[in-house]
Amino acid sequence: MTQITINLPNEAEAQWLVELRLRLQVPFEVEANETKKRERAKEIIMHGANTLDVAKMQKHVKQARQGRKLPFRAE
Repeated sequence: MTQITINLPNEAEAQWLVELRLRLQVPFEVEANETKKRERAKEIIMHGANTLDVAKMQKHVKQARQGRKLPFRAE
């Protein structure tokens, strides 16, 4: 199946295309406004990812490596 997306600047052209589609009996789907999709995408982007707690991460690394002998280190 081939999918074609067409952005029309005015309602008259959209109506003409819908009428043509009806004559040709081609199935179609109309998305009149993509504002909701854009708002949802913006919300996801603005929410961002979980931030790292660097101090907590450093503390964990120090605790995990405590007592570990590293090669080529004089103690």
